[in-house]
Amino acid sequence: MRKELLYIVSIALLFVSCEKYYTPKLDKVEKILVVESHITNDRRQNFVRISTTDGYYDTLSKQSLVGVSVKLIQKSGETIDAFDFGNGYFTFPYTPVPGDEYKLVIHHNQDIYESDVVKMPSLPSIDSTYTEFKIQKTYKTNTIGSPIIIETPGREMYIDAPISQSLKYYRFAWRAVLQWTITPPSTPFGAPPSTNGWLSLYDKDQGLINLAGPKLYSSANQIKKHPMLSIPYKYEVYLDSKEKNKHGWIIIIDQYGITRESYDFHNELNKQFTAEGNLFDPVLAQVKGNIHCTNDSSKVVLGFFDLSSYRQYRYYFNLWAIEDGKVILRKLDKYPYIPDSGQTVGDPPYFWEFP
Repeated sequence: MRKELLYIVSIALLFVSCEKYYTPKLDKVEKILVVESHITNDRRQNFVRISTTDGYYDTLSKQSLVGVSVKLIQKSGETIDAFDFGNGYFTFPYTPVPGDEYKLVIHHNQDIYESDVVKMPSLPSIDSTYTEFKIQKTYKTNTIGSPIIIETPGREMYIDAPISQSLKYYRFAWRAVLQWTITPPSTPFGAPPSTNGWLSLYDKDQGLINLAGPKLYSSANQIKKHPMLSIPYKYEVYLDSKEKNKHGWIIIIDQYGITRESYDFHNELNKQFTAEGNLFDPVLAQVKGNIHCTNDSSKVVLGFFDLSSYRQYRYYFNLWAIEDGKVILRKLDKYPYIPDSGQTVGDPPYFWEFP
């Protein structure tokens, strides 16, 4: 028995003595330049943000980059110098012109980074907008962990958009502004003023980037029935009081005309975050951009020079008398600034829409 115990102890000591922890060198890695850009014909949206990657164990906050300049160079040679607002954030005083070709040039210390030459697409447009009944299906787990289906009836908003030689691909963003009203009961002294308020929902809360383009090998001249957003019949899920009654929605659609390269880049990003149609979860990997270092091809650059054309559409949408099949969807020709949320007492706010 003593001999067997000695054997066991000897084997245990052998394994312990051979054990060695592997510690990867993640704390000292070369910083990689990261370029985030959004350039359109709307100067208020345009920016370029420059940063660098951090080491795995870095705990200090990012420091401002120094020695950085950003330029937008037209193929004809005209140069637009960016304004430096600090912290790696740059904007341009002018907007590019649809149909012209540009490249982004970044100087950082001794390195020069350039994007591919990109032709700005023609201005986008929407042929038609409409809604259809749809049951939105989502899943959640019950008290014992089993998945259950939640069915939410509502209206799905769709758009049709043209396909031409100068513009075949689109990216969309939306904002839905829910108008609500509180009407207090009358008193012997008269009717108190109503409270009119609003709140906002955004497409960024949905996760994926909304892209549209022709199907592979298709010769169609129009993108048809492209889904934008769903509005449930029971709007109460968005309101925190039973006193608040809906007063319709203002739907804001931002439409971007993009290049095939931009479509492919953002489509690859979408694939990084969804497992739909796949047996296994996606494996995160670096998505190749269109920016490179001209003086050192071995240097990796993360990011994409995104040059797109832009147009905004607004609609008033109301599920008024839905039991009678009455749905209001009206295009608006006013584009006032609308804060994220708020309320007024008495007169409705300046942007208010009525059925």
